[in-house]
Parts: sequence; structure tokens; C-alpha cells
Amino acid sequence: MKRDDITFLKLQKILHLANSEGFLTNNAVKTGIEHSKGYLFSKENSFFLENFKTKDLAIDLGTGGGIPGLVLATFTDCHWLLVDRSERRCAFLKKAIFELDLSQRVKVVECSAEELSRGDYRGKAKLVTARSFGSPAITAECASPLLKEDGLFIVSEPPFDESANNQDRWPVDGLTFLGLKQKEYWHTGLAGYRSFFCAVKCPETYPRRFNKILKNPVF
Repeated sequence: MKRDDITFLKLQKILHLANSEGFLTNNAVKTGIEHSKGYLFSKENSFFLENFKTKDLAIDLGTGGGIPGLVLATFTDCHWLLVDRSERRCAFLKKAIFELDLSQRVKVVECSAEELSRGDYRGKAKLVTARSFGSPAITAECASPLLKEDGLFIVSEPPFDESANNQDRWPVDGLTFLGLKQKEYWHTGLAGYRSFFCAVKCPETYPRRFNKILKNPVF
């Protein structure tokens, strides 16, 4: 759904403020809106978007200064959780949500992603997004438990020249441990993205405590 120019300008102003607070780089501010929209608004996700309802829940891990979660919340109509473990960043996001008039359907949760995945939101998300959250193994282990059976997990990829180079970052066997299977890879001209779907329910073993995830990643 298109948003008016006033909303776009408010969002851009918020990203600039995030930069001044040290939450986003200059380049992230410059490309942030289009980069964030690239997660969802592509031909590869057209069928998913057609079935993405207002009642659905989307979760963004490590939202920080608002990319991609705050931007995507602005351009979609579903419910969102913006998750970050920093009190300062969460306070910033709450003010941004108020400024964008999103308080009725967007919530900020101050906690670690693995804590969230072990709580009430486990198995509730139709969509989980992450940008620069951590290594593929860490990100996947935190995201997978949150997905519903028809849920989609989307990440942006490092700017490698060939998608095959990034493919090695997401081994099939490792993803299988978490119940994930790769769905699509696409590039918007600005950034590359990769999506995964919930092939089977994530085992109750995951996510582990963060120190265990870090010391002994699943892949």
C-alpha cells in the first residue's frame, strides 16, 4: 500500500535522527528505505504478499535505528514487533512509532532475540526479518523458532559479486537442524536478499542460550 509523501518525509527524518544517535551509518540512511522495501516488495514475494493479512504478525530482529523493521511497518498493514536489546534504541523506536502513528499495530520489545524465541511469540510470526544481526547460524537459530508453519524468514546478504558465494553461508544440512529450507534469492539492484520457509516445526531444543549459540553454532 502506498504511503503519502508526508509519511515518507517523516520516515527519512527519523532515519537521519538515527544516524545522529549513532544507530545507523550515513549509507544506511541514504539507502535505508529502498533497502528495507527490497525485503518484501519484489516479484519473488508477490504470492506471499497476496496472502499477508492485516492480522498477521511480523518480527524484526535487532531493529536498531529502524532498518528494515520500522520501514516495513510503515509500508505494510500487519502487526509488527521491533526487537532490540538496547534500552536507548528501544526508546528511540518507540518515539518513531508514535511520530509515524503506528502505535496501534507496532510494538517495541526490549530483549534479546533468543529470549523472545523461547517466549510467548514462539511459532506466531508469519514473517521474520533481520539485517546485520549476526552470523547466518546465529540469525537462523533465533529466527526459526518464531515462524508459523507458513512463515517466511528473510535476510539481506553481504554485497558479494555472485550469489553462489553467499549460498555457502547457508548450508542445507545446518538449516535442516532448525526446520528451515531455502526458498528464494533475489537482487533489487541495490541489495541481495535470501528467504527461507518453515519446512518443519523448529525443535524445542532451539534457540539455546546465546553463549552456547556463539560457542557451538549449528553450522
